[in-house]
Amino acid sequence: MNRRVGSELDRKWDEAKSAALTLALAAAFALVFYTCNTPLGAWIGSDNAMYLTMGTALAKGRAPYSGIFDHKGPLLFILQMLPQLFTGGYSTMAVFVQEVLFLWAGLLVLARMARRLGVRTLAVQLVYLAVYAPTLDGANLTEEYANLFTLIGLDTMLAVFGEGLSRDGEKKLFMPAFVMGAMAMLCFLTRANNALPLAGAVCALAAYLLFIRRFAGFGRCAAGFALGMTAAALPVIAWLAAHGALEDAFYGAIVHNFMYAETQGQSRVHTLLFEPYGHLAMLMAVLACMGALLSAVRTKRWPLAMAMVTGAAFGGFAGFISHKFYNHYLMLGVPMAALGAAQVLAFIRERFSRRFEKVCLAVSAVCVLALVIMGVPVNAQRERDRLAYKTMAPDAAALYEQVPEADRDHFLAYRVEPKWYVAAQALPCMRFYFLQEILADADPAVMDEIVEEFNTDPPRWVVLFYNRPFSPPYDARVQEIFDTRYEFVDARGEYQLLRLKEAP
Repeated sequence: MNRRVGSELDRKWDEAKSAALTLALAAAFALVFYTCNTPLGAWIGSDNAMYLTMGTALAKGRAPYSGIFDHKGPLLFILQMLPQLFTGGYSTMAVFVQEVLFLWAGLLVLARMARRLGVRTLAVQLVYLAVYAPTLDGANLTEEYANLFTLIGLDTMLAVFGEGLSRDGEKKLFMPAFVMGAMAMLCFLTRANNALPLAGAVCALAAYLLFIRRFAGFGRCAAGFALGMTAAALPVIAWLAAHGALEDAFYGAIVHNFMYAETQGQSRVHTLLFEPYGHLAMLMAVLACMGALLSAVRTKRWPLAMAMVTGAAFGGFAGFISHKFYNHYLMLGVPMAALGAAQVLAFIRERFSRRFEKVCLAVSAVCVLALVIMGVPVNAQRERDRLAYKTMAPDAAALYEQVPEADRDHFLAYRVEPKWYVAAQALPCMRFYFLQEILADADPAVMDEIVEEFNTDPPRWVVLFYNRPFSPPYDARVQEIFDTRYEFVDARGEYQLLRLKEAP
């Protein structure tokens, strides 16, 4: 008994040490690569600034979508609100802590996946981070949070199908399917296309069960997956309903999201073949597909391999839905690429066991070197962007100080860098608070609503960029309103402050 107790204590101590080391790894990586909110000197970023503004507004009682708008999923609204609920708003440190916790949890799931395959956890974690780093764009993005849910879904899939599905295993499919359904829905709720990697894997496994005529197993999977999705969605739906925002949420998270994806940009084929974006996407696909192939060779089973290939294909598709090709769209492919790398290491361990430790060491060394090489210019760029932000911040604060306290609920920064709100610690009075003409480029009804609000309940104070051309340009109706109904008050840096004229 004492030996068993001692062995159990040793195991728990080893797990605690591993978790602590993983936390240190997550924090060290985040300090360098999560540049938008890093305590080393956050540079704020564009999307991150929108989310800081959104989270602060929600924490102060605004309704999601109907009170403050973005075309992302409702779970992102919640994740941006939570850090600001306890800080008074605009806290980059609170967001950073949340990001580190999400990364830590994801790396712990990766470690469990590595143990299932009998490979070195650190090597798999470092592969993940090395492929992940060039996709971050400063971090605090929907794909970043969705990756944790994707990893949990992949770990569940690996546990069930990693060595093939037995008859006894078939009878226990309900709960794994429930978990995968919940994770797919959580991905969907961050942004609709974020669910594609898990959706692809699930479709492949469902097709496999139907192909081998295991209809009872398929039924358990379908029921579990559907109930898992429902269980994950209901609390978020209830939150939206409590704010009277269900209809606006459907428009923002689904309708406008796909309208935005259809706005024009660069050619998909050109990007795939000739741009670093496409090359990184192909690297992820190669890692996932190579791991899938070697998994099938090693285990003589093909369902998991098929699911990996399909999940990687759907993840790649997610990165090319839009014509805009921001690096962070590729983040969705990183979990499957890391699983592919783990499967390659598992094959080496089984077939070339004498070289396995050396291979793991070499892989780890290459990944660390890659992270250092990427980290140096990332940090240099952060310093440059941080300096520009520190130059802008006093100008923003000086202009906002001229807005009377009684009028600050009637203030709008129109078509400015979203980080202006953060610098001024200001909140907008309209729900379309950033890049208004760009949102209207996806759906002209956005500009119709903005013009209507300017006509019926106009902001009393407006900040604009000063003498700067835009593409697309200002809507002519809005430009006329600024020219005829507002008067100049002050200008600082690139920004000018306007005041609504008194009625004649």
